[in-house]
Amino acid sequence: MARKNIFKIPAKIKKQIETFGQDDVVVACVKYVSNEEIDKYKHLKMRYINGELVLPPSKTPNPNSGKFSRANIEGMDKKRTDLPKISKEFSAEAPNWNGNGTHAVSYSRDVYQKDFYPPKEVELKIEQVEKRENGFKIKFLIDQVINRNTSNFEKELLYNLNLLQENIGMIDVFPSMATLADYAKTVYIDWEILPPGTVDEIVEALLKNQKTGSITPDQVKVMRERIGVMSKLKPVVYIKGTSGFLRYFGAKFGDDFVVFENIKYGNALYVMYNSWVELSKKSRTELLNGLREDFDRIEHRDGWEYLLQKLVREYRCKTKK
Repeated sequence: MARKNIFKIPAKIKKQIETFGQDDVVVACVKYVSNEEIDKYKHLKMRYINGELVLPPSKTPNPNSGKFSRANIEGMDKKRTDLPKISKEFSAEAPNWNGNGTHAVSYSRDVYQKDFYPPKEVELKIEQVEKRENGFKIKFLIDQVINRNTSNFEKELLYNLNLLQENIGMIDVFPSMATLADYAKTVYIDWEILPPGTVDEIVEALLKNQKTGSITPDQVKVMRERIGVMSKLKPVVYIKGTSGFLRYFGAKFGDDFVVFENIKYGNALYVMYNSWVELSKKSRTELLNGLREDFDRIEHRDGWEYLLQKLVREYRCKTKK
């Protein structure tokens, strides 16, 4: 049910927020859905069984619902055609001259600068408000509290309005019953330090205490491959980040050089250049909301291993001085 995106916050929404007696806001809407219309929301796993509405647990919206739903999971680059191009280095595999095997090659080209919108992984929460004779009044809520006194409020508001628009086809806002502080508690990451070991030992430690079925065999296979690449670069320790369930894993190569990615949405790897102590205190929504120069994002395309190897090598050369 992909819907058209909105490009600016509607005046009606702005006026609504001005009437709220508080600063904490959530993007949500309440909609009447008749029994016959419930099938239109099957992409949200809503079902009508024996006269009762069966709702799914809170979850991230399907990335196929639209641009912002995909960005919520994978992040999004916005090309800055208003800024001058910059030189960027790329790596790829090329065949050897003798025809046997391949080798890594690097090349540079001028590209437009980009602003990166990190994946927020906010969830869509669906609740039954009221049962009526021929249908239900249902609340659809983007489960993130945003505060109108913060500098990025309008950016976050527009983002979440588009998430709701793409998945429900309707937008609205409400004062939040939960405060921003309450929300922050739910997204805080508990970090666990894992000592170096074999790839099998690290994967076993990462999967320890995970519920059966929470991670698929394919995800375990990918995790094993990625840990294998990190292992060859000899990190100081490995890291496991949880927030109710396994979200992040990676490795620490120095106090200000940490590599991690998300096991569920592993389309890119992030190299963070902040102090590990500082990083470990951030919520998962804050982790990638800093300045772009504070981290590098390496998409898992051909040659990504060599880009990571190059960054690790440069970091080690710099810290030896």
